[in-house]
Amino acid sequence: MNTVGLTFSQFQILETKLKPPRIRAEALIRDQLAQRAVCDTTGTGLLTIVASAGSGKSTLMAELYSNAEKSNKLCCWLSLDEDDNECSLFSKYLIACIYSLDPKSALRELAFLKSNPSRDYGALFDSLLARIIAIKSEFVLFIDDFQHISNPEIIRFWNKLITHAPSTMCIVLAGRNRLPLDLSRRQISGMITEVKQNELNLNTDEIINYLKIAHNLECPPGAAETLHTSTEGWFAGVQLAALAISNSNESVAGFISGFTGKDKALTEYLLKTVLRGLSSEVREFLLLSSPLIRFSAKLCDHISQLGNGHEMLDYLDRNNIFIICEDREGVWFRYHHLFADFLRSELRKVNPAKYNEICINAAKWCENENMLTESVQYCLTAQNFEKAADLITARAPDLVLLQGDHYTVLDWMRRLPVEYHANSPQLLLNHAWSCAFSRDPDQAVDLCQKVLAGLEDSSLFLWSLSEEDKTECYWRAKATVAIAIVCADGLEKSIALCESALVAVPEMESFNISSIHNCLAYASLGQRNYAQSVLHAAEGYKFSIKAGSNYASLWAVFSATLANVEMGKLRAAFENATTASYKAGPADENNMYLCTMADVLNTEINVQKCNFNLAGRNSYSGRPFMSLYGPVELLLVAIRNEARQLAWSGKLDQARQVLRQGQDTALSTNQPRLHYSLIAEEIELQIWDNQIEAAKETIIRTNFFRDLEVGFPEELYPAMDELSKIVRARLLIADNQAELAFKTIVKLINLTQMKRRDSARLQYTLKTLKAVALWQLGKKKEGVRELDKVVKLASQEDHAYPIVISGRFVVPLLEDIRSKRSNVAQSDELKVKHDFVDRLLMLLTGGELEAANNNKSLAQDERCQELTGREIDILKLIGAGMANNEIAKELVLSTATVKWHLHNIYQKVEVRSRTAAAAYARNINLI
Repeated sequence: MNTVGLTFSQFQILETKLKPPRIRAEALIRDQLAQRAVCDTTGTGLLTIVASAGSGKSTLMAELYSNAEKSNKLCCWLSLDEDDNECSLFSKYLIACIYSLDPKSALRELAFLKSNPSRDYGALFDSLLARIIAIKSEFVLFIDDFQHISNPEIIRFWNKLITHAPSTMCIVLAGRNRLPLDLSRRQISGMITEVKQNELNLNTDEIINYLKIAHNLECPPGAAETLHTSTEGWFAGVQLAALAISNSNESVAGFISGFTGKDKALTEYLLKTVLRGLSSEVREFLLLSSPLIRFSAKLCDHISQLGNGHEMLDYLDRNNIFIICEDREGVWFRYHHLFADFLRSELRKVNPAKYNEICINAAKWCENENMLTESVQYCLTAQNFEKAADLITARAPDLVLLQGDHYTVLDWMRRLPVEYHANSPQLLLNHAWSCAFSRDPDQAVDLCQKVLAGLEDSSLFLWSLSEEDKTECYWRAKATVAIAIVCADGLEKSIALCESALVAVPEMESFNISSIHNCLAYASLGQRNYAQSVLHAAEGYKFSIKAGSNYASLWAVFSATLANVEMGKLRAAFENATTASYKAGPADENNMYLCTMADVLNTEINVQKCNFNLAGRNSYSGRPFMSLYGPVELLLVAIRNEARQLAWSGKLDQARQVLRQGQDTALSTNQPRLHYSLIAEEIELQIWDNQIEAAKETIIRTNFFRDLEVGFPEELYPAMDELSKIVRARLLIADNQAELAFKTIVKLINLTQMKRRDSARLQYTLKTLKAVALWQLGKKKEGVRELDKVVKLASQEDHAYPIVISGRFVVPLLEDIRSKRSNVAQSDELKVKHDFVDRLLMLLTGGELEAANNNKSLAQDERCQELTGREIDILKLIGAGMANNEIAKELVLSTATVKWHLHNIYQKVEVRSRTAAAAYARNINLI
């Protein structure tokens, strides 16, 4: 699967909706009409095509699409269906439609949409509108089947887009009915090109040419005139007549003279005539495949048991029997809407039970092929809600735990009638779990309470549960309530619930115990009790192994990694992140969520070390950090680190755009801590880049210091207040108000020491700022002495970011430290410190040292390229301090195999000991 396909699979997007139908070689090409449409639209920027079904709208649009591509214009296509009238689905497909124009922003918006399907769509549409209008390249947006849109909010978006579309953009809209848009001003001013029914209808000459080219039928002019009169040139009518003639024994003229009438009567007559003219084998295939939304030969074989799928599809395609190919490979097809409706109606008349049977068989096939959305849709179409509920119950856990796809589960539950939601406690709990991670804690808690009530009173629901099932559901409900609350930043309440649950939960409930400990680890992280977070994470990890759940393992490792980063223990954090990568497994569409979590953790460590080149490599292709949602901390780390990488590469404007989009998402999803933290990050990066006035403008625009007074739960206020004071101190230093900055910083340092905070990262940050303030106050020796203490401690773990973020203000102090080196032999510890100072200066100023280090890294990378993937993995773990037996356990290898790999590693990187191999790993930034 290619990168785009992998991405769309993650978001349950059908790619076939984003591609125009294939134009057949024998299709009637409307060159004159297409050229007229292109010429007229060049001046208007808007083309509408409105005509009845079967008039050739999609074919004309596909021809326009092909011509636009040949003119080197960017083209975006979207075929709508009846489900797309929902804001959540429409916005998802619109974002996917314009993906190629800005892939990174599209991925971020898709991920945010998944995280909160009930978000403010007005704000989302305004954001999309602004992004589309800002596109500078020439592009054409094709939207087919617009008749499915009636939602006022979606229509409002299109009216705004049409009004404000840039001159570089052309919009092509096609539908069966009059478009429900405000086009009056455009029509009055002549700024619209309209193609209507009469222009799409074939004239007599076009009928003659079409019958000759597409069906090899010689039609006399008189018969063509009769056919034109009967059909009024309606393309589908002419095509149906051609098919009927091909399957009759009469002459062209004789057949045409035998019928009159038009519209529905003609349609039914021709369709039935076409069907009667086909062999019984073809008729049977058409009827049996008609319920399918789209179909391949394999799917057709499964539902029909005839084994002739390839043969039949080839016959229908070759004879142009109302079949449309949906991909260039010729694998997936659908019937023309008109033909599909007729076939389905015929099948329901002949054998209504067969229709439902086919849908159920299609559901089973799609389920096995992991086409979950279509599988559930078939069950819902057949109104087999019991089966749909069972299918959701069975498949939802994998979907949400491995892929993190809560959006799909919530959409399924929206479509499933409410009376089936309580078919099983597991179905309610799956729904509750997705609500918890989609920032709908109240709904999650309500669903869990319903489960608990049903377990207590068996008369409420018709559940047939074993005692083991009852116990598992009870504790899953308890754990989900705590998770819902902690996801909404209710840290203290969640901790209380978890601690009371741990007292009573049976030891065999490994997954639920792991979930409870992970909840405690996350809540402790939010309360800045990092040592406690690590302890609970260790317990969560232990029980996740017993439960066999990589998902639970990743969440345990997540909290442990961030807690160790805060405590300045980057080696331990790296070991955690390495474990996360192995637990996540190789990246594919089935474990995207886990892989992205592992990426975020590895990126966090590299950013803290200021290894920005490696941080950029941590995200596998097409998977941005934004593909995550749920608790605040995860989004905060992901967004913040993407912004830091962009800022470091000189793209501060893009970094601010990422942060502002995150701020908008935080506002729309009611996440005040995320919103405030991302504003602080924006201000800090501006100060770091010496854009002091811009930073002040951001403070004014966001009301940063005054916003702290409202909107935060009491338990979150101290952390936000601390963040506010750090930002204020940075601004005071930038304004040369060193005395005020010094007082602010000293108060913060004293407060953290009094509370016995165990955050080394915070201490490095505050003491670096204190050193800079002392230097500005003229107390240079004291300032250098203070920074030297920070450097000595931070160098042991290569923890550079808390120092580097102070920017140019810290450079003279570092230069002073470097100037006082002695030439006598240095201890290993002193050499590490001096190398660290050199690297900090390189990071802050660049220069010859940077070039030398780059050359050194290049040479080392060339040696590293000789290593296999497994050898690199083992080298990383050696660098993290793991013993052979620990490495063997982590990689599921024998100890003897680990030793053999070590032997090969020593030879390839030219070292003789484990210690030297670990040093090599650090030198090339593997750890």
